[in-house]
Amino acid sequence: MKKHIFIILLAALLLLCACQPTPETEFVVNKADQQQMIEKAQEDAVYASPEAETAHTTDDPEKQSIDWAARLGAPERYTTTLKSTGGHLTVDVDAKVILPDTELPIAHVSPRRFSDDDAKQIIRALFGENPKCIPPHSDNMSKAMYDRQIAQWKDDLDHWEEYGNVIWDRYDTKADFEKALQELILKASDAPEMLDTFAPTYEWEPLVWETASGKKTYGDRVMDTIVLREDGTRSRLHIYDGAAVMRSSIIYSRDLDEGLDYWDDDAAKWPNEMTITEGEARTIAETTLKEMGFDHLVCAFSKTTRSYRSGITLEGLPYRPCWAFVFTPAVNGAALTYTYRTNVESTEYNRYWNYERCYILVDEQGIAALEYYDICKPDEVTVEGAALLPFEKIIEIFEKMVLIVDNNADSLNRDQTYSITSVRLGMVSIPEQNGEGGYMVPCWDFMGDPFALSEFPEFWQKMGWSLDGSHSFLTINAIDGSIIRREQ
Repeated sequence: MKKHIFIILLAALLLLCACQPTPETEFVVNKADQQQMIEKAQEDAVYASPEAETAHTTDDPEKQSIDWAARLGAPERYTTTLKSTGGHLTVDVDAKVILPDTELPIAHVSPRRFSDDDAKQIIRALFGENPKCIPPHSDNMSKAMYDRQIAQWKDDLDHWEEYGNVIWDRYDTKADFEKALQELILKASDAPEMLDTFAPTYEWEPLVWETASGKKTYGDRVMDTIVLREDGTRSRLHIYDGAAVMRSSIIYSRDLDEGLDYWDDDAAKWPNEMTITEGEARTIAETTLKEMGFDHLVCAFSKTTRSYRSGITLEGLPYRPCWAFVFTPAVNGAALTYTYRTNVESTEYNRYWNYERCYILVDEQGIAALEYYDICKPDEVTVEGAALLPFEKIIEIFEKMVLIVDNNADSLNRDQTYSITSVRLGMVSIPEQNGEGGYMVPCWDFMGDPFALSEFPEFWQKMGWSLDGSHSFLTINAIDGSIIRREQ
């Protein structure tokens, strides 16, 4: 997924679809005082209608769902067309308004570290009680493993012009790759029939960083586990315990030699080519997360996908069809909204901050890949149910700010169109003001698919964003109306 160049234009706006006043100043971007935000969230809610205060969608007192449409005056759909002052940015909105069924809280979270017990639980959940481990070296392979790799290389050689030269672009010519293949075959001749295995050691290794003054450690550590599976393939689990440099993460690959990329970003919406249903695949993912100790995560997004080797999408290149899921944390039933933009821009008092998320690929064999980033622990619910701005006010802010924030079309003098297909009320994770943790707060995301600059449409539709409606063009704090700048 490609990063855009973000430039804020502070020029006046002319909205062609409606006579909106030109904003004299830009709304606050990522600088709202968080204590004031919390106080505002605790004020009495202003309802769109007298009936909204008591409106619910169920009679079960333990499962009462909030009628946000009545409370905030939100319609089922929102449509409009906007044009920037420079004339190059068009915003087409034909969007379903998606609302939660619970109160939306403010919750404080802190970055989480992994303990020895965490590591043991994660390894058991992914590999079982008695996994057979082998040393984590790339050349620690049996003859069968080499034979499998040789067969794959030979296929790449046979299809060199189609995709082999792209996968193996580090080789200048086909002859160079043929030479490398012969060297691999020579290695295989000396490989053992069987590999020695051992029980997991659960040992952490300090992560050493290269700095201008030499090698240093800051308390970050990793645990690499390579497991020999019954079918002779190797699985890998990498647990990163972040202390200072980065936040903690997990990366798991069921088949280390397959080299599949997690997520296909091709523009097409792939059909389901599997016998396993979405519900069955989701149950597998949820069960695994619970066994890992992460039952605070809920499914925020799913789609069918094709997972390719090395992340390269080419016609004819072998792929693995999978169900792709994204899980995010939930507090009191309110989950973080999933978008491709995974972090919030830093400011003078806030650092770079990614939201917590877990990506999972599931096929007929089970979990094919899992990546979990920026893990946090919930500390406290600061506000059980936040008072939110009415939908009308949110739309007023959106129609002004969507033409200012990240508008690079006017600055580059190239036409660009935003296609917004959903307006979603959910939660966003933002860094704590002058602190080490963060807050989960209610937000509105205006989401859809970004159309490319008109000069390069075919290139960007092929190599750019997936067209599945998960790109957030603008995120607005639902409590105070400030703009929350999401970035890749």
